[in-house]
Parts: sequence; C-alpha cells; structure tokens
Amino acid sequence: MTARKPPAVVDPALATQSWLSVVRAYHLCDAVLTQRLAALGLKLGEHEVLVNLFREPGITQQQLAQRCFSAKSGVSMLVTRMEEDRLLRREADPVDARVRRLSLTTRGEALAAKALAIQAEVVQGMVAGASEAELVHIMEAMQRASVALVAMRGT
Repeated sequence: MTARKPPAVVDPALATQSWLSVVRAYHLCDAVLTQRLAALGLKLGEHEVLVNLFREPGITQQQLAQRCFSAKSGVSMLVTRMEEDRLLRREADPVDARVRRLSLTTRGEALAAKALAIQAEVVQGMVAGASEAELVHIMEAMQRASVALVAMRGT
C-alpha cells in the first residue's frame, strides 16, 4: 500500500472540522469510559495503570509513566495508592535492587480484566459500522497527525 502525498495546503475550514470531530469523539469516549469504569470504582488513570500492568507485568514505574497519558507525578501517586489498596505490588529487580518492578496482585488482575472488558465494549461500540479499511485509514491519519505534533513540540 503506497501512502498518498497530502496536499501542501489543506482547506482551513475542513481542517478545523476534522480536528473538532476528533476532539469530540475523544471527549465522548472519555466520558463513556469514565462512566462505565465508575461502576467498578475506577477512575481513568487507575484503569490505565491496571491495563498496562495486566498487559506487561514487571515493568518499572518509569516505563509505566511513559505508557500512561498521565503526568509522571500523577502516576507515582496512583501507584502508591493502588499499592495501599492491594491492587499492585512493587518488588526489587532481581538484577538491580535499585529498580522496582510493578505487577498486579490477584485482586488487581481481576479488576483489570473487568476494566479491559469495559474498554473493549466501548471501543467496539465506537467503531461499530466502520469497515476495517476505514479503521486503518483513521489509524494511519492519526499516526501522521501524532508525528506532526511531536515534531511541532520539538521532542
């Protein structure tokens, strides 16, 4: 599949409408996911931590912070609180005792599985009616937008 070369200048009204549709979809998805996770007593940040540790047990807190959409200080506070709630544990790395590895407890794994089921339901509902080709097109467009924004940010 060859990538199409985007036009040098895009109609500003179309660009704004496209951007607003992405922002609106993001906010609606956030609201629905927040509402459904509340039934489990979870907030979105806690969901992020649970899902990341469910998918990749044993990562460091720094790696977790890089994967989450929250600030590093926010992740640090979440990890501390979730450890107190016995949802996760920090253990010394067997090779480097200075490094602490994070993993879910049995209780955390059960909650993560429920949270992932809610996430899957929301995502499936959000993309219902879209073809795989449309989803690939959306994904590729958002990846290009992310690359452009990272370049604009300078990091």
